[in-house]
Amino acid sequence: GNQQVNTSSDYAVDVSAVLEAACGHPMHLCRPAAAGDGSSRLQVVAGDVTDAASLPAAVNDAAGVIFAASGRGYWSAEAVDNKGVKNVADACKAAGGVGRVVLVSSMLTHPSNRLHPVRVLLNNIRWSLMDHKYAGEEALRGSGVPFTVVRPGGLTNKPAGETQLRIDVNATKEASPGSISRADVAAVCVEALSNPAAANKTLSVHGTKQPLGDGQSLNGEIARLFGSV
Repeated sequence: GNQQVNTSSDYAVDVSAVLEAACGHPMHLCRPAAAGDGSSRLQVVAGDVTDAASLPAAVNDAAGVIFAASGRGYWSAEAVDNKGVKNVADACKAAGGVGRVVLVSSMLTHPSNRLHPVRVLLNNIRWSLMDHKYAGEEALRGSGVPFTVVRPGGLTNKPAGETQLRIDVNATKEASPGSISRADVAAVCVEALSNPAAANKTLSVHGTKQPLGDGQSLNGEIARLFGSV
């Protein structure tokens, strides 16, 4: 979520970070604002995906929403990754002006991967995490709200734009669930908010072993990716 806010703040748009208790989160959540820095367009507002009543005020004026929340406790996945997605989708539908909801999910959520050792592990680290993530995806798909589901591979803290990326569209069993940096995922999500090619699709994305060459940029790589969607 922090990386998503930072990346979104690089664009010339107003960004609202919705947090459970906005007053308890200082502005160093993001980079310190500087002259001309996008973070000066950031506001932190209170909202809780597990509390449907708290969401209308947070999304009513939003052109697009990125759902990057995930439960923290062992029993939290149902409330956050599943029902929380439905709450946000319902609030966006009621608002009427939200152009798209982008959901950050995970590779291997599809039930066809139920015996994959990584999926089994994650389902046990947090009770039925992957099952609830998939249920959240399905709730968003069935909500009637324009959407994109982004399923990243294993997340790393490496800088953005180090390697070429691979994207698979509407995959059930991902061919190669490799890793990807959080910064690259954030860039994919921002692009998915408005790129027509991403509308109502599920995008599985991960890094490759091929580095970006001289003269290549993250923006160029994102453009290449979405040109193949």
